[in-house]
Amino acid sequence: MSRSRTSGFTLVEMAITILVMGLLIGFSIPAFTRISATYQLKGATENLAAQFRIAREKAMANQMEQPIHIAPGSLNADYHVHYPSGFIPEWAKWKLPRGITFYSYTSTMPTMLKDGRINGSGLIILRDTRGHRDTVSYMSSGLILTK
Repeated sequence: MSRSRTSGFTLVEMAITILVMGLLIGFSIPAFTRISATYQLKGATENLAAQFRIAREKAMANQMEQPIHIAPGSLNADYHVHYPSGFIPEWAKWKLPRGITFYSYTSTMPTMLKDGRINGSGLIILRDTRGHRDTVSYMSSGLILTK
């Protein structure tokens, strides 16, 4: 009597493979979420610093002061550039990503002056939902740093 041998996977082998794959996916999703939140915080900090630098460059190029107003939730934006006309175009308004908030900021409105300086020095701290913080600091010399 000859038995024919068929190739394939048994039900136990398939169940173990699916279990291992499920565990890998289950452990990787929270790690991916943490990494994503970290990159969002870093990106929001870099974007805020970049907007400060652009406003400084515009102030020097146009020979017109560029005040930046930090006002979470106002005008459907978290920060925006004021213009002498009072009109604030949509492209001059920015929102922070979901889960990123202002933790602390200087209450005076930083104004980029015509000569490239800023009307004072200050510190803006952004925080994510896990409590991690990143900082944008601006100095009266016009230097803008992130940390």
